[in-house]
Amino acid sequence: MDIIEKENVKVPNSVIITGLSNTVVDEEIIDYLKQYGAIERHIVIPQLPDHLIVEFKTGAAVEFLKLPFDRTAEANTTVVHHVDALANTYSNEKGNDIADKFLSDLKTMAKISGKSFENILREGLTRITEVIGESNEEPADVEGREPDTSRTISSEVNENIAPATVTSESNRKLPSEQIIPPEVQRLVVEHIVKTPDTSSQSISTARLRPFSGRMPCPNFEVDYDTWRDSVEFYLADSTISDRQIVRKIVDSLSSPAASVVKSLGPHSSSRAYLELLDAAFATVEDSDELFAKFLSLNQNAGEAASNYLQRLQNVLNKSVQMKAISVIDADKQLLKQFCRGCWDNDLIRQLQLESKVKDPPSFSELLWLLRTEEDKQATKATRMKQHLGFTKPKAQTQAHNISFCDKTDSISTAEMNKQPTELQKIQKQLVSLQSQIATLMQLKENKPTMNQGEKTKNKKPSDRRESSSVKQSPVKPSSVSKRPRPWYCFHCGEDGHIKTSCNNPPDPALVNAKRQELKAKQEAWEKSNAADNLNM
Repeated sequence: MDIIEKENVKVPNSVIITGLSNTVVDEEIIDYLKQYGAIERHIVIPQLPDHLIVEFKTGAAVEFLKLPFDRTAEANTTVVHHVDALANTYSNEKGNDIADKFLSDLKTMAKISGKSFENILREGLTRITEVIGESNEEPADVEGREPDTSRTISSEVNENIAPATVTSESNRKLPSEQIIPPEVQRLVVEHIVKTPDTSSQSISTARLRPFSGRMPCPNFEVDYDTWRDSVEFYLADSTISDRQIVRKIVDSLSSPAASVVKSLGPHSSSRAYLELLDAAFATVEDSDELFAKFLSLNQNAGEAASNYLQRLQNVLNKSVQMKAISVIDADKQLLKQFCRGCWDNDLIRQLQLESKVKDPPSFSELLWLLRTEEDKQATKATRMKQHLGFTKPKAQTQAHNISFCDKTDSISTAEMNKQPTELQKIQKQLVSLQSQIATLMQLKENKPTMNQGEKTKNKKPSDRRESSSVKQSPVKPSSVSKRPRPWYCFHCGEDGHIKTSCNNPPDPALVNAKRQELKAKQEAWEKSNAADNLNM
C-alpha cells in the first residue's frame, strides 16, 4: 500500500479494519478499539473505501488485542467488521508486490533479448540456487579469521535433525537447503547464538497489564494492588535490570496514572516511580488499624474454612507490608487467628491445629490440609445421601375437620387438637359452670316474692301446711341432670378416647351416626328440662 509509506504509518502500532459500511454503524468498532488504548489517527484508503487503518499511540494495544477477529455490529447485525494487524497485511502485500515486480522484469528482459520467458526464468532460478549453495559452503580456514559460528551450528543442527539424509555410499553432503530450509536455519542460529538465556528473553518481552487509576476500573485493566504485585515480582528477579522495569512501568501506565509520574525521567529508579504511584493510588490505612482488622475477621455464615483462610491471608499480607506484623511471626499469627475465628471446631480438632501454633505450617500447607479435609467431608456426605436415600422433605398439609354443635357444646375439633391436660381442665370448668347456672336458676324460680309471703300469712293453717310441704319437697333429679356430652372419638367414632390420642383409621360414617345420636339425646334433655321447669 503506497499510502502507508506516504503517510509514514507506524505499522507495528496499527490495525486494519475491513468490511466497513461507511455509516454510523462503523463508529461501534472504533469505540471498541478505544478500550484497549489511545488512538493516534485514522487513515482512509482511497482505493479501498471499505478499509480503514487505525494507528494507536503505543504498540501495547495491538498486543492486547487477539488478532485477527470479527465483530458483528449491534445496530446492524448484517455488518461484520474484520480487524487484523497491519503488519500481517502489509508484509503479505509487500511480498506479493516484490514477486510481481520480479516476474515483470523477467518478462521485459525476455521481450528485449528475444529469448523465451521460460528460459529466462529457468536461468534465474539456477542463479538463485547457486547463490544459496555458495552461502552454505564452509569457508577455508584463514589465519586471523574467526570461524563462522552460525555455519558450524547449522551443520550440527542438520546432522542431529536429519542424519538419514546422508548416505553411506557417498561422501558428498547434500545441500543444506534440501535438509532444512534457509528460513528455519536462520531462526535456529539466531535462537542459539543471540539468545542463550531463553528465560530472560521471555521475561524481557513480557509486559505488565495496563493500569490507569480510573474509577471504576475498566474491564481490560487491573486494580492498583494487582498491578503493584506484578511489579514486585519483577523487582525480585535479579535477571531483569532496573532500567527494563522502568520501561515496563511506563508502557503499562495511561492517564491519569501516567500524569503522576510524568515528572520522572528514564534515569529515575523503579522505586521512585512506585513511591509516587503509592502516594496517589495505594490504600491508605494505619498499621495498627490494619492489625485490628485482621484480629476482627471471623468466618461468615456458609463460608468454607479454606475461603476464610484466604481472606485472612490477604489482610495478613497487607499487615506485613505495613510492618504491623513481622515476616517471622506471619504464619503463627495466621494460624492463631484461624483457630480463633473459625467456627468449625470439629475441623480444628480433626487436624489438631491448636497444637501446631508453636510450630505453624506455611500458608500453602495449611490451605492444602483444609481443602483436603473439606473434600473428604463432602465426599462422605454425598456417599451417605446416596446410601441412605435422603430426599428433600416435602411440604405437609394437615386438614382440620369442623363440626357444628350447639352453643353449649364445648367440644370442637380445634379444642380436641389441644393438649389433653388443657382440654380436661376446660371440660371440668365448663361442667362446673353449667351445674352452678342450673342451681341458680332453680333457686331463683323457687324464691317466693313479697306478695306471695303476705298471702301466706292470710292463708289458713291447712294451706300453710300444704305450702310448707311443697317447699320441703326435694328437687327432681331430672331438673339438675347434666346435659349429654360427646363420649366418642371425632376421628374413628369409637368410645373411650379422643382424637388427639387416636391411632385408628378414620370412620366418618360411625362419627356421623354418633353425632346424630348425641344430638337426639341433647334435644330430649332440653325438652325434659323445660317441662320440669314448667311444672315447678
